[in-house]
Amino acid sequence: MAQHHSTRSMVERLTGLLGTKDLTDWETGFVESMQRRLANNSLTTITEAQATALETIFNKHFV
Repeated sequence: MAQHHSTRSMVERLTGLLGTKDLTDWETGFVESMQRRLANNSLTTITEAQATALETIFNKHFV
């Protein structure tokens, strides 16, 4: 059964991978961008493409 993770929890967990070699350069930039949006409380409105990218990166590292 698939688990549901909130956008906030996925960004928070992926932020822990920043500064490691686990993320590609593109993933690092994307996670940093999402982290900034989280810090600015503007993570509530992300596009479907951003949501898909976030889920893809999260699943790659944590599922």
